[in-house]
Amino acid sequence: MIAAFIAPMVPKNVRQCKTIIMNKAIPKMLMISLFSFIPGMSDIIAQDNFNIVNYTTEDGGEIEAAYFDAGNKKAVIFAHGAIFNKESWYFLAKKFKNHGVSSLSIDFRGYGNSTADNLNQKYFDILGAIKYLKEKGIEEIDIIGGSMGGAAVLQALSYTQDPLIIKVILLAPAGGPPIKNPSIDKLFIVSIQEGLYNRVKSVFNDSASPKAIKEYEGSAHAQHMFKADYAGELTRLIIDFIKD
Repeated sequence: MIAAFIAPMVPKNVRQCKTIIMNKAIPKMLMISLFSFIPGMSDIIAQDNFNIVNYTTEDGGEIEAAYFDAGNKKAVIFAHGAIFNKESWYFLAKKFKNHGVSSLSIDFRGYGNSTADNLNQKYFDILGAIKYLKEKGIEEIDIIGGSMGGAAVLQALSYTQDPLIIKVILLAPAGGPPIKNPSIDKLFIVSIQEGLYNRVKSVFNDSASPKAIKEYEGSAHAQHMFKADYAGELTRLIIDFIKD
């Protein structure tokens, strides 16, 4: 499959080695190095980090997601913002996998191959992701949501008190009610000059403890914060919060 896809894009002298590669005569790392110069090829090869999975929501939605299996009983659900998709979380999912934490990065209904009759009820996609992980035997579920995804997480948590949900990180959620469940450890992240700052602070203030809030200078919103000069610090903050 890979060889057939590569062939039209690779010079003839490179294509001549495809049979050797597909027969595994060349180690995998050499294959990755050989084709790393091809646009998009690194992402195709990297797919062995995850499996594409599907689940059905309570309202009949069909959701596609990427499952990064670290082989343990702890997993994170990633919920993307309005102009993002499941792939936007892959960089963080790979880091979590390296730390021994599995993750499920979903495409909300109306994104990618995910479908549903009502595209507004995205909280069903979060509830379905929780159910999917429980059916896989996951015993601790953490959730990370940005903007629209954060709002869907907040709404979903108003419908469930599932004891397996341990930690939640919300990057500038674009709406949704406060989290009243005192068994969930909560971290809110927001930029001080962004438009949703006051709303995020209000939801934070009205949420039950334990909770914390991290505020950054600037106006970067939700997942756009990973493009800021503090992106490395933000990434470490998120990983450490989930790991601890």
